[in-house]
Amino acid sequence: MKTKFWLACLAAQGLCGAAAVAQSVSGTDVSPMDSVISSTPATERTRPFGVGEKIAYFVNIRDGDKVKSPFRVAFAVSGIGVAPVRAGDIPNTGHHHILIDLPLPADLKAPIKFDAPNEYEHQHYKHFGGGETETVLDLPPGRHTLRLLFANYQHVPYYITSKPITIEVLPSATPR
Repeated sequence: MKTKFWLACLAAQGLCGAAAVAQSVSGTDVSPMDSVISSTPATERTRPFGVGEKIAYFVNIRDGDKVKSPFRVAFAVSGIGVAPVRAGDIPNTGHHHILIDLPLPADLKAPIKFDAPNEYEHQHYKHFGGGETETVLDLPPGRHTLRLLFANYQHVPYYITSKPITIEVLPSATPR
């Protein structure tokens, strides 16, 4: 049984042919072409993020989405850890920020700014210094551009960002 398991694992990694797994499991001779799903080995079809590749991305919204406020936004980062600001200087960790209707800051060595408390009409910087990976945004109706920017415990950006996405916030049935 262990042999079948390890052959299946090796086949999944492209280190042995699928025919060997099929023969091992069924106990019969199987032509290599009878069990080939893809002529490209799995190691060529799947590529993990390489060392140094880091990217931030939105999980549940995409460019062109139409939403009603308030709406949930989930986000993630790969290749680096997420930690709250209060944890201090931990190598290879940081926290998320969402830039709303803004380009990337011109000075990526300066800490990311903060919005005024309880700002609604002119929100631009959302900080997630608690290590959060989702939030609820309440934006006014209209088109908005969102972009993630990942930063260290001092809010100084790493060079880790998402592609900008544009969403449309639809008017709600009840006025604010």
